[in-house]
Amino acid sequence: MSRFPGLGTISLHFIDYLIPMTTPHAPTTQDLAHFAFCALVALRTAMQDDLVTSPLGEHLFLIRWLATAQKQKRFTRRLALDIQLLLNKGRRQGEKARLKKDLAFLWSSFTDDKPTASDLIRLVEAIRQLNTQGWENILLDPPNSEPEQQTDSVAGPVFYVAKQALTDAFTELGVLIAPISFQIVGDAQAFVARLAEWHFNTQVTTISHNKAQVTLVL
Repeated sequence: MSRFPGLGTISLHFIDYLIPMTTPHAPTTQDLAHFAFCALVALRTAMQDDLVTSPLGEHLFLIRWLATAQKQKRFTRRLALDIQLLLNKGRRQGEKARLKKDLAFLWSSFTDDKPTASDLIRLVEAIRQLNTQGWENILLDPPNSEPEQQTDSVAGPVFYVAKQALTDAFTELGVLIAPISFQIVGDAQAFVARLAEWHFNTQVTTISHNKAQVTLVL
């Protein structure tokens, strides 16, 4: 079981860091959009100058750009994890990492209006806003981990969800195709209200006075 890491790439193979961390150092949507924009502009400029002329050249350019950004600390430290994860992905998968696609999706996702954003991005944003209200979020992996065993160590309201449930619930385009259940310790109605602001329908099953299961439904 782990805290949800910071959003760094879009592929559902990386769902374990698509949802933000509940720490003061998690990147904002403005951080992420600005970072992706800078990377794409740098790549476009290099292509116009004939410094990048092939898919392999594109990949190598982005790896160098990310490494330089990391070394020179060009961006807020809130993006440190995201930059490192993109670098790890690029170095591990090579050209197949498709870093440009990840960056382009990231940029477009955080510059679209709320109603037109994908289901996955809307969920990410709802969770980020819950974080600012004091909620902690924890990812269960394996899915049969017991959240009750961790509750005593958490100071504020918290919600849990299985990593596999998130992976199975969305298509590669971020469309919700299956229900997702969250285990809530705290004010379930406040949790539901925040999701409703992002156009999600929910069902609530009360477990005790401060525990509930909230399910996103289609």
